[in-house]
Parts: sequence; C-alpha cells; structure tokens
Amino acid sequence: MATRFEAPPYAGLQRFDDYADVDEILRSPGFRQGSHGESLVFFGDSLLLTDGEAHLRRRGLISALFSRAALQVYESDALLPVISQLMQDLVPSRDADGIVRLDFVPLARAMLTRITALVVGVDGVDTPERTAVFQDYVARLGVAASVEWSLRDHDEVVAEGVDAKGRIIDEFLRPSMQRRQVLVDAVQRGEGERSDLPTDLLTLLALHADQWSDLDGDYLWREAILALVAASQTTTHALPHVLMHLEEWFQDHPEDRARVTESAFVRRAVAESLRLHQPAPALTRIATQDVVLRSGRTIAAGEQVALFFTSANRDEQKFGVDAERFDLSREIPKGTQPWGLNFGSGIHMCLGRPLVTGQVNNADESMSTEGTMVKIVKAIYAAGFSFDPDRPPRRQTHSVHDTYESMPIILRSL
Repeated sequence: MATRFEAPPYAGLQRFDDYADVDEILRSPGFRQGSHGESLVFFGDSLLLTDGEAHLRRRGLISALFSRAALQVYESDALLPVISQLMQDLVPSRDADGIVRLDFVPLARAMLTRITALVVGVDGVDTPERTAVFQDYVARLGVAASVEWSLRDHDEVVAEGVDAKGRIIDEFLRPSMQRRQVLVDAVQRGEGERSDLPTDLLTLLALHADQWSDLDGDYLWREAILALVAASQTTTHALPHVLMHLEEWFQDHPEDRARVTESAFVRRAVAESLRLHQPAPALTRIATQDVVLRSGRTIAAGEQVALFFTSANRDEQKFGVDAERFDLSREIPKGTQPWGLNFGSGIHMCLGRPLVTGQVNNADESMSTEGTMVKIVKAIYAAGFSFDPDRPPRRQTHSVHDTYESMPIILRSL
C-alpha cells in the first residue's frame, strides 16, 4: 500500500490521492487554479495562475520559447557551453591525486541558474561572482514562492522573498529588459529583422506588450520570476534524487553502470526519479461548478480540493504493486507519461517540460534534444562521479519539500 503523504496547508480539504482522480481534475474545465494564495506577490497573474481565455492567450505566446527549433538553440548555445564551462572551472580545485570534492547541490544550481538566465533573457549572469548573487536571489524567491509548504514563519519567508524580488529586478531584470526593448523598438521601426532578436522570455514580452497592457507594471517581473523559479529551483531539487537512485540501482544491477553514456538510459532514470519526487507535493483547485468524477466522488461548486501528486504518482493501480520503488524496467501504461503527473496535466501542463526532459524525435535523431537533466547527469558521470564516503547527503528540514540541502560528491576524471 502506498505511503500517505501529508502536507500541513491542506488539512480540512477534500483530498485526492488516486492518479485517475487527480488527472481528471487537472484536465477538467470545471476547475480553476487555487494554489499559491500566500505567494501572489511573486506569481500573481502569471501563466501559472491564470485560467480561461487569458491563460490560453498567454500560453500560446510563451509556447514559442519551447518550440523544437528553440530547444535545439538552447541545447547548443546554452546547455553545452554552460555545463562545460562550470565543469572546467572545477579543474583548479583538484587535489594531489587529481580528485575534486564538492557539493553537487550548489553545482547543479549554478548550472541551472545560468541556463535559465539565458532562456529568460537575463544578462550579466556570466561570472562566478555574478552567478552567485543571482543564484542567491532566485533561491530566496524559490523558497518564498513555495511558502505554503514552509515550516518556518511564513511572514518572514515572504519578506525575504520580497527583498530578493526587488533586488533581482533592479540589478538584473530591469536592465536586461531595457536592452531588449531597444532591440525590439528598432525592429518595429523597420531597422532590423525579427529573426535577429534573442530567443528569450523578456524579448517575447517586449514584442507582445499589447497582450498584457491591461495588467499592472509589475506583471512582467512576476512572469520572469515564475520562469526563473520553475526552470532552476525545481530541477535543482530533482537532480540529486536521480544520482541517489542510479547509485542504488547499480548496486543491484552493476551491468547497467556502463549505460550512463546512453541518452535513452539516463532519460529513463530521470523520468522514473521525477515520478517519485515532485517539486510541488500537492496543489489545490477550486471547482467552478458541481462536479461528479468518474470514480463517483463529488465536489461542490466553490469547493477547494487538494491534489496530492506524491500519492498519485505512486498509485499502485497505475504503476503496479511496486509503485514506490525506483525501477528502470517498469512498464508504463499506454497513454501515461513516464514521469507521471510531475509536470501536471491538461491545459496547465508545464510548458517548460521539454527543456527539462528533452524532446525525442524517433524519425530523425538529429532533431532530438536531451534536456537539462540528462545533460547534467551524463556530464557528472563522465567526470568520474561517486558519493563522498566521508560526508553523507543531507536533506533539507525547513519545509515539507522532498529535497536535498547538500550532496557531497567526488569527481575523479576531470
């Protein structure tokens, strides 16, 4: 029987743990967003929290950032150079035996911070010093944006996030937006080609300012913050789990260790790990009408319900009696994504999912992309990764998030 996951903010709400019920609610037009009530200052009016026509219009606009062509550009111009540079930066820290000892969590965060900055269109995140400053702001925003699950004082967490928001806008987002506005203005005056503009979120928002002109002036920063937190923080949380599961898998399947160079093998490991470890342990939806689910459960109009993704992704009816185990030989039911509901379902499914998991083109492998998680895992193993036997991984304790605060590792082949 699957473990019943608890999350304090949802006590008293009708809860849904079955995969089928959660998926049906996510896909149903009879519900609207009900999450992030305490963090609207960071996400309000953003793609995540809009519904109906506004959501469809915004989604159609932002989806251009994740077209197959855009993903290939990110992979060649952002992913590969950033990962290679940060791995190269570790070389001077080798000891007399050629070994590098480090914490994987900040390394993964640095990689993802720089990659995400390029996708969002944030300039100046190109040195270790500036990356550290930017990374700190994004990390504080990530904690504040998920304040609902924090075990610390919520007012204090939000205040820290508001401070980080002001700083990241003044030091990074506003100057970057001003540069892109100059480029966009020139194109709109006929002084350049649109194809020459950067492929990033801030440029897209500058190009289509008419689509959000009815919103307050803070909107574009909230949309940018959503992208920064979603693309960097959640993946940073997920990557250590992949390494942990793979090392446990290799103990029982030593013949598979050589397969860490295979994209398909690593992609399968990433998906199975994502299924077991969600960036959001649970979310809520509010019914806009009376609803009767196929299971027979009823929800009244105006009722807020809690959807427990952790339980749904371990539903034995969907994934088998061993659903709580990491199993790379698991048979995934037809029509089911291998990562379960990790990226949501229906109209609110995460647009940035292909950036994380890659996009496979079976007909033409040259058109496929690996995604951030596969690229980083392969790079770590290529550098001779193992866990540091003298310093065990440490989980975070400030929220109910299923994440690691620290994961000391050793690299032997840099």
